[in-house]
Amino acid sequence: MPDSVRIKGFYLESGDSLDMVTIGASETYTSIAPGLLWKEFGFTSYNYSVAGSPISIVKSQVKEILANQDPKVIVIEINGALQDDDEYQTDEKRLRKYIDNMPWSANKINTIMDIVPEDQRTEYFIPFLKYHSNWQSLDLCIADFYLQARMRLEGGSRLKGFQTISGAEETKSKVIDVTGDTSVLPLSEKAEYYLRDLLQYLKDEGIDNVLFMRAPHRITKKSYPFYQRANEAEKIIREYGFSYVDFETQKDEIGLNMMEDFYNNHHLNLYGQKKFTEYFGNYMVEYYDLKDSVHSEKIIKSWDKSAEDTEDCLEYVKTMLKDKKRSIINEGWKEARRFHLTTEE
Repeated sequence: MPDSVRIKGFYLESGDSLDMVTIGASETYTSIAPGLLWKEFGFTSYNYSVAGSPISIVKSQVKEILANQDPKVIVIEINGALQDDDEYQTDEKRLRKYIDNMPWSANKINTIMDIVPEDQRTEYFIPFLKYHSNWQSLDLCIADFYLQARMRLEGGSRLKGFQTISGAEETKSKVIDVTGDTSVLPLSEKAEYYLRDLLQYLKDEGIDNVLFMRAPHRITKKSYPFYQRANEAEKIIREYGFSYVDFETQKDEIGLNMMEDFYNNHHLNLYGQKKFTEYFGNYMVEYYDLKDSVHSEKIIKSWDKSAEDTEDCLEYVKTMLKDKKRSIINEGWKEARRFHLTTEE
C-alpha cells in the first residue's frame, strides 16, 4: 500500500512546483524527509520511489517526472543497480509497485513492452486479471482507497513520500569502515545494461540536471559486495559525464552512530534520517542552489503544512520508540494512531 500511495501522490503535486525529485528504493524515502528540507532550506521535493526499485524502471521514472514537473535536479539513488541477480531487474513484484500505479500514457505502454517479460504483459494491460481476488484483502484495499481519496481532497500528500520505522536495531555483525576503499565488483549483466541505457538516454536528451548518489548503510561482510558494486557503478556513471556522490564514505561528517541511527543494516531510523536530511540539504544547497526557491503563496502554504505534518509525524515516532513499539510510519500514520494500528516491517 505505501508504494501505491507514494507513486500516485506524485501526480497530485501542482505542476512545475517541485525543485527536486528523488528516485530510488527504500533507502531514498527512509533517508530524506521533504517536509524538513522545506522548513530548513526552503526548497520543495518529492520521494518518487518504491521499495526494492530496480534500475530498469528509472528511465521511465525520469520521463514521468519531466512530463509533470520541471525540477532543478533529479536525484537517483543507485541501489537498484547493485543486485547480483539479473532476474531482479524484471521481477514482477518490484515492477508492479511502480507500473501499476502509473497513469496510462505512451510511456507506461512502452515501459511494459520494454521491461516486462512477454508472458506477463497481458496482466499489466488488463490489471483485473491480476487483482480480481483483492477482496480477500479488503481492509488494505479500503485503507489504500481512503488515503488516495484524502490526498485528492487535500491536493497532495502530507509527507511527500517519506516513510520510516519506529525502531533502532543494533547489529551483531562487524561494521566495516570503507573510507578510502575503492575496490570493485562487476554489476550483473542486466543491471549494467539498464544503467548504461539510462545514462545514454540522459546524455542523448541533454538531461544534465541529474545527480546519482549512494545513501549511507551499515556495511557488514554480507553487504560489502554491494559497496564494491556501487564503486563500479560510480565508474560507469562518471564515464558518461554525470555527477555522483557517495554518502557511504561520509558517515562521520554526517554524524551517524552505527548502533543508534539505523533501524536495520540497510535503512536509517528517525535519528539517522534527521541527521542525513540536514546534511543532504546542505549539500544540495551548496552544489545545486536550491535554497529559498520562489513559489506561489498557495504552494508555500501547502508546504508549510507539509513541514508541520512531518514534524508531528516524527514526534509520534519518538513516542513509539520510547514505548518500544516497532511499526512502519508513512502517509497514513494519523489514521493508524487513531485506530491503534501497527504495521510490522
